[in-house]
Amino acid sequence: MAITPQRKKLAMMKTMKFLSMAALVLVGAITTGCTNEDENMSQSMPEPKLVTLTTTVSMGGGGETRALTEEGVKTFAEGEQIAVVYTNTSSERVKAVSNALVAGDITNDGKTARITVTLTDPVAGSVDYIYPAAMANNDGTPNLSALCMQDGTQPTLAAKLDYAKGSGDMTESSGVFTLPGIALKNQLTICKFKVKNSGGTEITGNITGLTVSDGTNTYTVSRAAAAGPIYVAMLPVSSDKTLSFVANDASGSYFKSVTGKALDVNNQYTINVTMEQGLTTNLSELSADYVAGNGETLTGKLASCHKISIATGATVILKNVSINYDDSPALSGSFAGINCSGNATLIITGTNYVKGFSSGHPGIFVPSPSTLTITGNGTLYVNGHDNAAGIGSGRHNIDAYKACGNIVIQGGTIGATGGSGAAAIGSGASIIFTQYETGTPSSCGDITIRNSVTHIYATKGSGAESIGKGQYSNCGTVTIEDPGKVTKY
Repeated sequence: MAITPQRKKLAMMKTMKFLSMAALVLVGAITTGCTNEDENMSQSMPEPKLVTLTTTVSMGGGGETRALTEEGVKTFAEGEQIAVVYTNTSSERVKAVSNALVAGDITNDGKTARITVTLTDPVAGSVDYIYPAAMANNDGTPNLSALCMQDGTQPTLAAKLDYAKGSGDMTESSGVFTLPGIALKNQLTICKFKVKNSGGTEITGNITGLTVSDGTNTYTVSRAAAAGPIYVAMLPVSSDKTLSFVANDASGSYFKSVTGKALDVNNQYTINVTMEQGLTTNLSELSADYVAGNGETLTGKLASCHKISIATGATVILKNVSINYDDSPALSGSFAGINCSGNATLIITGTNYVKGFSSGHPGIFVPSPSTLTITGNGTLYVNGHDNAAGIGSGRHNIDAYKACGNIVIQGGTIGATGGSGAAAIGSGASIIFTQYETGTPSSCGDITIRNSVTHIYATKGSGAESIGKGQYSNCGTVTIEDPGKVTKY
């Protein structure tokens, strides 16, 4: 039978209807599949469990806690917050911060406070309370780096630095959590410094910088000249350590070292310290190699080829120095720009420039296993010469500079640049050793950059790390507490 045009049109309509139905079935299957997938995703990502709890904390755990007021009494105040450190369902120690205290939360003449805090996915177990909240890192460890740079005032110390802690156990019953009430114990010693010059005249009101070191920890106060005392929050100091004090004002620097004095936890001390006048040396006037001693201020531009060294254990102020930085005049020598003889502290004020003197020599060097601490509120630009770090070691085949010690940077703005194959901060290059010679690679100890720095700009040489290893070289542990304050190139 012949297929008429009408029959052909009808067959095509049936076919299109079938295809349309099949398409709807396919779309339905796809839609159903997406719905199931969304449901599965929702099930695999449950909402976090938020638990809001209230408890009471008090001052004076384990004896009278003193520090916050002029009279040395530690109390809570409106607006303050407390960190609660706990374990979550991922077995991580995390920090939650309480609501700010209001007047109704504070009782017992400021010695007791009711806190309210929200925890995310908590589990029962140990909790720590840290006061003030600013003294707790996100992982619950104490933010001791906050002590590195201080402004010397009692209000700032009271609100941000006066670290107290208490510990207990959070319980859970039928899904209901209970925080313990805890008495906080002070963890620091507080010092109120008054400074006199060697003639017995009090000069506290003139002091703009004070650095205190116990050989392990260094605390720096930077402030505008103002009436004293100068407050410093510190970790306790045992009597077997040497306390070193370096102060400066508009006219120069002062220094003092004390042994056999303990500074105990949970105590406030008034310290009247008489300091000797420190030397001020203008590098432009040198006629020979020079070793700077404790409490000395270096200033000016080096005008001739002389080696600048820092005595072992000395704290030295760099104030607007320039050492071999701009090749005017062109200087040369087989040494670093600044050579530390052993443990040393450099306080940077103003703007400073330092560069190694010849190929393979770093800008600033401290020998292994000593430690170099850089602090202050100034700026330091430091360059390594070819194959040498800005701050750290030199090339591997220069015995005097191939093994750098530990580096701690806790203050100021640092612009560090490594030479070819060298880190900006860390070890120099060992590429020649790797290709042609035998021997020991260039190395550096541990590097710590604290969150109290203003900023670090680190420019590496080819094949090196910005902070850490030079090319084919070694470096210890690198700790950068706040990566946001470090820019790497």
